[in-house]
Amino acid sequence: MQRQDDIPRPARRPVTHMGRFLLNPARDLPLLQLVRDATFISRQQIELLIAGRTQELNYDNRNRRIANLVKRDQLQICHECFPYPGRIFTITHAGLNTLQISGMGILSVTADTEMLADIRQMPHFLGLNEIEIAAREALSVRRWIGDRQLKSLNIAANRPTQKDYDSIAEIAAPSGSDAVIYLGIEYERTIKSKDRYAQIRKKLDAERQIQGLLYFVDNEENAVILSREVYSALVPVGVVIASQFQSDGVNATLRVVQDRSIVRTSVKDYLTSVQRLKRHSET
Repeated sequence: MQRQDDIPRPARRPVTHMGRFLLNPARDLPLLQLVRDATFISRQQIELLIAGRTQELNYDNRNRRIANLVKRDQLQICHECFPYPGRIFTITHAGLNTLQISGMGILSVTADTEMLADIRQMPHFLGLNEIEIAAREALSVRRWIGDRQLKSLNIAANRPTQKDYDSIAEIAAPSGSDAVIYLGIEYERTIKSKDRYAQIRKKLDAERQIQGLLYFVDNEENAVILSREVYSALVPVGVVIASQFQSDGVNATLRVVQDRSIVRTSVKDYLTSVQRLKRHSET
């Protein structure tokens, strides 16, 4: 995958008032970027995903920074969303503008975008955050490209992905070598029509940017249906229940189509087969 293309903007110091900084670039900009890229994110999820992004290590200090970003209309507090505890945050037009003038803008959502996020999709994005948290614990994730970042890349890319996946995870291959695997990530909360899945199968047959596709679902029924409807000989599709992946990691049960039959394996064995197929395609 290509690196994220920033919107070219002159570098400027963000949000000042009478010569006094109201935002700290080293500590506040990573928070704004994280919330923007997640679309919706809970306070707990911020704490689990902010590691490595900011110099701010103190939980209470970060609480004060978040409160200040809300006060300055950089972030917005949304209503609570069961079963995710605590407050939910999303970025505002002002927050996007701060990132843009700091040279951290993306093409898919800008301060000029009329509608930033659909509140009805909050459970979807919060669920994706949980999947990313679990993936970072279970896999050697080198890079996680979220929904908004991927759309931005696809706008600018000469060879975009065939589909705007929910995310793409760049992970270290299970062999322990320097090789990497690009996995498409989809969180399927509700089952779509057969026609829609037929379109996805067609897109996967033309896909060259990822080596595998992991579908996360919430229950066994959806796992059974989805594993029957989405498959590809070129991009192996694995279907796993999100809660099982969160608890069992790479040992979680996964469904995949092999020789026209649905078989059960583990996430670990699936990744090994994806790596093997990638090696074969490169020779």
